[in-house]
Amino acid sequence: MVSKTIVGVIVAIIIIAAVVAGIVGYYATRPSATPSIITTPTTPTTTSPTTTAPATPAEEAEEKVLVIGYTRPPDTLDPQKSTWVDITTDIVFARLINIDSEGNVIPGLAESWEISEDGKVITFHLRKGIKDAFGNPITAEDVKFTFERFIAPETASPSAPLVVGTLKEVKVIDDYTVQFIFEEPYGPILTMLATMPSAGIYSEEYFKKVGDVEFGTRPAATGPYYVVEWVRGSHIDYAVNPYYKRDYYPDPVIENEGPPYIKKLRFRIITEPFTLVSEFKAGNVHVLLEVPPEYYKELKDDPKVTMIPFLEYVLHYIGFNCQKYPFNDTRVRQAIAYAINREPIIEVALEGLAVPIHGPLVPTMIGYSEKMEEYAKQKYPYDPEKAKQLLAEAGWIDRDGDGILEDKNGNKFEFELWISTGELEAPKVAQIIQSQLAEIGIKVNIRQVEESAFTDLVSKGKHQAYLFRYGLIDAQILFYMFHSTKGVKRMFFYRSDLDAALEKMGTTVDPKERQKYIEEAEKILIDGCPMVPLYARKIFVAYRNDVVEGIKVNPYTQSLYFNDAKFKD
Repeated sequence: MVSKTIVGVIVAIIIIAAVVAGIVGYYATRPSATPSIITTPTTPTTTSPTTTAPATPAEEAEEKVLVIGYTRPPDTLDPQKSTWVDITTDIVFARLINIDSEGNVIPGLAESWEISEDGKVITFHLRKGIKDAFGNPITAEDVKFTFERFIAPETASPSAPLVVGTLKEVKVIDDYTVQFIFEEPYGPILTMLATMPSAGIYSEEYFKKVGDVEFGTRPAATGPYYVVEWVRGSHIDYAVNPYYKRDYYPDPVIENEGPPYIKKLRFRIITEPFTLVSEFKAGNVHVLLEVPPEYYKELKDDPKVTMIPFLEYVLHYIGFNCQKYPFNDTRVRQAIAYAINREPIIEVALEGLAVPIHGPLVPTMIGYSEKMEEYAKQKYPYDPEKAKQLLAEAGWIDRDGDGILEDKNGNKFEFELWISTGELEAPKVAQIIQSQLAEIGIKVNIRQVEESAFTDLVSKGKHQAYLFRYGLIDAQILFYMFHSTKGVKRMFFYRSDLDAALEKMGTTVDPKERQKYIEEAEKILIDGCPMVPLYARKIFVAYRNDVVEGIKVNPYTQSLYFNDAKFKD
């Protein structure tokens, strides 16, 4: 059974979207009143270096194509080299292990595994008979090749340090047994292996035949689909992997034992929300990976649209520079926590499409603790009078009757709250915060900073306070955000007891034992209050139910399951 405490899942991934205009020869770009179904000939456009590409049954001379709207043009389709991994590679690469829809770690290409007592060796036992999309057999040698390439300096993988930590060797025991050997235990390793496309397995023979460049444009591996064609700025076409089995991702919500019923997918790259939604309403796009918030109300009442909600694993929060006056005083930070009312922020700025968060982790992050969320909620209820009391204790009083507090030297309590241009709702959120803090005598000046420069300026400590976000499917995000020497610099909240808890969390592989350190770190953060958690957004996948049925979403990994999806008759 799920325990969100059982393992973590890394955040890098899956806010998926899409795009584009001209779709060569397949499809009329003029919007139609009824759904447009693309059909493609069965002759494949790519072949295996070792076998003939899989052919479809002769009676299906033409097949329908499910069109998915996608908003972020990829840099590469090689997940080990990409700076952004999402559904475009997730559906191509199957992993050794997985996270199911209840948050459990479950088998994948590996049917079982053991972790050594010291946490430095994980032994995986592979299923027999695994094949990639072109029928190439997958053995322990392919697993070794996959991960040796992943950590090789010449690959320069952006995600390798995060995914595999201190992995130093992959050792083949026999054709179906492989060991991962680490320099030191890596706490989130199971989560990372279970969720990241860059941990997906592919055939060494296939990779060496097609080469590095083609593998990045038309990858084929062990997942339910493989890439047939990628036209940059336009679309990515996929064909079904005829050798795929439910065993490779045995989530109980998936019913289909074999390859997906829908044989062809197209990801249309459409970066502009209005165009994307217009094409969806016209029936030329069948699936929206993320409904633009401004179109939620318009689409939710459409009887031809089915929406699937899930919660993003991204926390939106107010962060303080804990080394800069006046936020170097814990009482001041705690006072602001008491003064923030999340309800109007969610209802007004986000139109209700979010849930309030009080602790450092979001419910869809594995490692999340309901106990610590409740602790934070009880510790800092909305209480403006308590906020005023703490500020008075810290020496902040309205000495001249103008409604703004002053310290003992007569300095007004006035600060800048930085917001990023990349956060569309940030101006509205900041204005509500500005109003709420004015009620306790604090003047807030809102400053908008370009997203491209935001984190750099914050890391240099130029700010007093800011409004931003962090996310990772795993509680390991706390290590990256708050460790004094190995984390990013944002809030400058450094404590030796916090470092110790974070280090234990990062090197404890046993899920139950690791959870103790996660909660220890959470309590230190809640008590010390270097930030005020605000909310996590609700995200909606939408699909045309007059075209397709049976699409499912894993709420933890936010992966889409096309296994049971079928075109409507």
